[in-house]
Amino acid sequence: MEKYKEWCRRVIVVVLGWAGATTFLTALLIASEPGGQRNLYFTLYVNAVLCGLWTLSLPLLAKCVQRFPFSRENRLRHGAVLLLVVVGLADLVWVVWWAILFSTWFPADSSSHTFAAVLRSEVAIWSLRANLFLGIILVMGLQVRRIRQDYRTERVRASELERRLAESQLAALRMQLHPHFLFNTLHTIAGLIGDQPTTARRMIVDLGDFLRLTLKEEQASMQSLAAELGFVDLYMSIEKLRLGDRLILDYEIEPAAATAEVPHLLLQPLFENAVRHGAARLTGSCGITFHASRENGRLNLRLENDGPARPPFPNTPKRGVGLANTMARLSLHYGDDFDFEYVDRPQGGVRVALSLPWRKAER
Repeated sequence: MEKYKEWCRRVIVVVLGWAGATTFLTALLIASEPGGQRNLYFTLYVNAVLCGLWTLSLPLLAKCVQRFPFSRENRLRHGAVLLLVVVGLADLVWVVWWAILFSTWFPADSSSHTFAAVLRSEVAIWSLRANLFLGIILVMGLQVRRIRQDYRTERVRASELERRLAESQLAALRMQLHPHFLFNTLHTIAGLIGDQPTTARRMIVDLGDFLRLTLKEEQASMQSLAAELGFVDLYMSIEKLRLGDRLILDYEIEPAAATAEVPHLLLQPLFENAVRHGAARLTGSCGITFHASRENGRLNLRLENDGPARPPFPNTPKRGVGLANTMARLSLHYGDDFDFEYVDRPQGGVRVALSLPWRKAER
């Protein structure tokens, strides 16, 4: 069905092109005739036959243009070949054209006109030059069409290569992220097996649920913020088993922000960093606050955690594997169209702020 539609579309384009060229040449000749004495029907018929013959020759011209494209290396040679093709084809079209006109328009009983005499007439010689010029225009038009097609093909190919490169880089980054989280969690479980075996078993179950969900969604590079927070809840449930009531979570999420699209596993390394450098280093309670809002077409995310106060210098905390991967993934998805701020708070702890383009998630 698709092939039939494509064939019909091409036929319609060819017919419209033939009719348009016939009308244009007819109008041009009528307008150039002093006093408007030219026979409209004869002129229309002549041009219709001529454009029809060149339309039939278009497949051959298109193959020649495709076979001998203009390039830096072969521009002169291919140009000479195409010129010879145009000259030969123009002569053939010219002879067939006048043969059709002679057999259909000239009176049958006229002995004063012979086909050879017609071809030697001034009008026929002039039409041969015009026919050659028309053939050159068609070749140039086909060359422009081929160049545009090559340009579009190259753009599609470059876009596909860029997409595959981004997917490969994203897959590599995620393969770094998964072991990073897994090793940290297993290390925590190993420390609890002796003193708190029940808690260790629950953590193993939660870790299994988290990894199962992560592997299930391995091909989804983007998802809603609400779905992303589901991963965070699984991770934080593991940390809560380890830290108990010391870990206090506070979510402030606007409804419009919950439906926003974000990269898969964007928040987990940020929460992990908040726990490792905040709650894990405090003897008392540790609050972690997450805020999400939509403003002026942007998705604003902010994560703050309590933690020990750091020396005033350096002012910017050191970024580990998780945060480095987060920055790299944001660059893959958004280019330069994002803001990422990661600084120490004066009272202790860290504040992470992100600003991303707001896009509604598909799921």
